[in-house]
Amino acid sequence: MLAPPDPVTRQPQVYVTEEDLERLSDIVGNRSGQLPGPRMLLEELSRAIVVSAEEAPRRFVRLNSFVAFEDTQTGAVRRVRLVSPAEADVDEGRISVLTPVGAALIGLTRGAEFSWTDPAGRRHAVKVLDVVDAYDPPVA
Repeated sequence: MLAPPDPVTRQPQVYVTEEDLERLSDIVGNRSGQLPGPRMLLEELSRAIVVSAEEAPRRFVRLNSFVAFEDTQTGAVRRVRLVSPAEADVDEGRISVLTPVGAALIGLTRGAEFSWTDPAGRRHAVKVLDVVDAYDPPVA
């Protein structure tokens, strides 16, 4: 059973593996400053439940996961792979975990919705439609 949304922020619970927590902490490093993506990522990591990949209540968005999500403000659906900044290539469908959308997706499970307000005061929201971990064995 999934934990209910955090009562303070009304955001869904997020999960992170110990391995990804270490990698993501290294990636964000001291980039948090005033940039919204790294700042969001640090906030999400600070409230995440740390689990082993085997302990997770169900599949969740990790580094290198393939994610289908809906922009609930526009209805647009995108399929992307969440990667480190060095691997990002929007034209190839690889988005950095340091972008606001990447930071919003990390740790979410299928069906979870996350919303935030950007520095210009615009509201954004995403809903995870599907998650495929890059390390899952292929389905025959």
